[in-house]
Amino acid sequence: MSQDVTLRAEPRTVVGKKVKALRREGLIPGVVYGPVIDGTINVSVRERELLRLYKAIGLNSLLSLEWDGGSQMVFIREVQVDPVRWNPLHVDFFAPNLLIRISSTVPVVHGEVSGDILGELQVFVDHVEIEGLPADLPSNIHADVSSLVEIGQHLTAGELELPEGITLVTDPETVIYSVSTISTATEDEEEAAQAAEAAEAAEEAPAEEVEEE
Repeated sequence: MSQDVTLRAEPRTVVGKKVKALRREGLIPGVVYGPVIDGTINVSVRERELLRLYKAIGLNSLLSLEWDGGSQMVFIREVQVDPVRWNPLHVDFFAPNLLIRISSTVPVVHGEVSGDILGELQVFVDHVEIEGLPADLPSNIHADVSSLVEIGQHLTAGELELPEGITLVTDPETVIYSVSTISTATEDEEEAAQAAEAAEAAEEAPAEEVEEE
């Protein structure tokens, strides 16, 4: 949901390969676009501040992006990162029409699993699509899994508790969590390893000499 968060930006005239100079100064080039923006606006933001906010609010929370001569409520739509160093290279800010409902994909997180659970809590889907006014969109959807204790019990998307003003777009019958039997993968792997060792030992054992008749 909308938070009182502000990120300072600077108008940017540097484009193309010249933006490398900005990055050396700790600045990340970015653009602001959306239905309330005429074209795009080139900006740059402090890398440290961008990473701090991105970690705190993610992609689904509005923030106020402010620069000399303008400001806009935006979402952090995408952060492009270096595939090797994982440092940010570019950021896209999306400025929505605050009066029009939009859809968004948000993560589903769960609380504490019951200590009486008879199996393992299996995650089938970790995101759902929802719809609402931009300022009402939550950063995630919390799922109560405390009642899931028996094998076969499950929680569907339609059983998630959504904030006021938010509707579900994902099929409500979609299974999000389910209780399954405890995995025996480890035991199977151990048995396979023991069988492989036995086979290897048999191959290395000296063959018995056969007497000629």
